[in-house]
Amino acid sequence: MKIGYDAKRAYHNPTGLGNYSRTLIGGMLKQHPENEYLLMDTGNPMDLPYFNRQLNDSGANWKYESGGMFGKHSRSYGWGSKARSLKLDVYHGLSNEIPLDWKPGATKSVVTIHDVIFKRYPEAYKALDRFFYNRKTQFACKKADIILATSLQTKSDLEEYYPDSRGRIQVVYQDTDPAFHYRKRTEAVAKILYKFDIVERPYILCVSKLEKRKNHKVLLEAFRSVMSQIPEDLVLVGGRGDTGDEILEHLGDYDGRLRWLGNVETDDLVNLYDGASYTAYPSVFEGFGIPLLESMRRGKAIVSSTGSCFQEIAGQAALYADPTRSEEMAQQLLRLSTDAELKRLLETAGQTESKRFDLKVLVETIHGVYRDL
Repeated sequence: MKIGYDAKRAYHNPTGLGNYSRTLIGGMLKQHPENEYLLMDTGNPMDLPYFNRQLNDSGANWKYESGGMFGKHSRSYGWGSKARSLKLDVYHGLSNEIPLDWKPGATKSVVTIHDVIFKRYPEAYKALDRFFYNRKTQFACKKADIILATSLQTKSDLEEYYPDSRGRIQVVYQDTDPAFHYRKRTEAVAKILYKFDIVERPYILCVSKLEKRKNHKVLLEAFRSVMSQIPEDLVLVGGRGDTGDEILEHLGDYDGRLRWLGNVETDDLVNLYDGASYTAYPSVFEGFGIPLLESMRRGKAIVSSTGSCFQEIAGQAALYADPTRSEEMAQQLLRLSTDAELKRLLETAGQTESKRFDLKVLVETIHGVYRDL
């Protein structure tokens, strides 16, 4: 088969959707080098030595394709005609869209839609962003031959907000960045803890951008109410979003037991997971919630929220609390901090739950979708 990928996120996004794109592309080339691959980008990619090495070591026939007649906008308009002229068998839009000049024909289209949170929480997005997100999602749901949703929650949302998608959605989970599969290195963990000066006390790790939907305010209220009863500090990792100022101005209110590290490199993040006592993920709503799987990959118990996709993803590896009730979240933090046997049971459950997200199986499932098309 001749397969084209929208690789913009793979080459330009160091986290989130970029990780999904790199992981899938790398896995596909490794497991199916018999295909021919075209990685379509808008130009000026980031320096990605690991990803490039992964592609080159795959043994597959692949080519990097830069831009088009519409330059950086070719991803949205232009790659449809390019896919036809190159006679691709399959074009896969990896992040919620296919080109608006797409036409049905010999080249089949697949789109991965990660979430439609902009429909559920429109107040969290600028009006212009909502307009374009909706237009692209609506077009993809109407025109794509197959829609891949990364959770049952996203499938349900698509069917609710975009009825044209019904009957063409297949749920295929995702995996973490390959770095989360590496074995634990005690010396590397110690080095990272000293790098970030987290050496005096054990800690709870929360990985999320500082924005309203991620619900740090409730987590911080919960932590404040129990911090005198538990040994752990709370360490936040993630970018500075719309609640950054509100949260960071109160760092000094926790007697030095609350830390914010900002964004960190992937290898450092893996080691921060390894050094944590357990993790907290208090988000109100997600399409998947990759920190849940990252926690399970590193053998960590989790405190998370009820609702959304959280129980679908973490299963028996987490304790859950109503994300609107800080006292309920506090009780779950207290349980994990004081009950070693409970924490051990959740850590063991995570090893079982994480098997549902095995990359080899996910790649084979998606390759089967291509083949069937």
